[in-house]
Amino acid sequence: MGRYGNTSQQNGSFLTARPLLVAFLFFLPIAFPGLIGWLHGLLAVPIFLLLQTAADDQEAGLEVRNGLLIVSLGALLLGRLPMFFFTLTMLPLGYTLHLGTIRQREPAQTGASGIIALTIAWLVFWTVYGIISGSNPYVSLLTDMDAFMGQIITVYRTNGELPPEALYALEQLITGVRELLPKILPGLLAGTVLLTVVLNMVVGRVILCKLAPEKILWPPYSEWRLPDKTIWFLIIAFTLLLLSKGGGSIGVSLAFTAGLLYFFQGAAVLMHTLNRWNLPRVFRLFIYVMLVLQRFGLLLVMIVGIIDTWADIRELDHEDKTE
Repeated sequence: MGRYGNTSQQNGSFLTARPLLVAFLFFLPIAFPGLIGWLHGLLAVPIFLLLQTAADDQEAGLEVRNGLLIVSLGALLLGRLPMFFFTLTMLPLGYTLHLGTIRQREPAQTGASGIIALTIAWLVFWTVYGIISGSNPYVSLLTDMDAFMGQIITVYRTNGELPPEALYALEQLITGVRELLPKILPGLLAGTVLLTVVLNMVVGRVILCKLAPEKILWPPYSEWRLPDKTIWFLIIAFTLLLLSKGGGSIGVSLAFTAGLLYFFQGAAVLMHTLNRWNLPRVFRLFIYVMLVLQRFGLLLVMIVGIIDTWADIRELDHEDKTE
């Protein structure tokens, strides 16, 4: 009797809280893609948390499996199986983040592994989807974005709400963006992968701090930093831009991605500084909003991140030597 009881416990149940939570979170962006489709970008968080808080990886795997089986049934009933399969691309990222904590890797090392895992998962999905649908997803995305910007111009021309000068300036701006889009789209896609990985790491750590603080191995986000060698991405990007006179797709994409990396480091420096000054949360929120609204605020944060590579504004190297 004990043997069968253990088998039942090992196989898990569909009606326990953890599989149902997985099913709920994965089903929401499928059922309401227009309203909360953004939730798909955070689906690695529940996988990471389940693996971190379960008794072992096998138990967590069974809970994830049971939850996803429920989701697959719901997606089948709604006729949205492709969206369900797309949500599965977040599973490798969640497991990679969990693996990074087990192997006691630094956040930068774990993030790099997560970027590789998510990139491969998305490439496999879109390749298979393109073969089945008989279309090129990248070309379709580029065409849809170009058509959307063309529709913006048509709407404003038809309504006649804008003065002729403002309409002309808007048309010039959108025309420039449409010409630049093929060059920056690879960088935008790479930035999407990078942003997705960082958000899942930050949100996963915050929630894990509430659920199981004893299992937290990463330092707070304000102490995260990039390896010094990362600066070579920025150097190579600007070299390519100079050689191609700013028109190279690889140079533009690499510069955008490297700039986003150092923006995250600059944001960590800013957060670390505000924590050191012990400013009230309301005042911190005001500073964040002002930086976003200012024309060069985000660029300033990126520059701070680059400077921190050499200046060590947060004195993290000093703290390491002291320890």
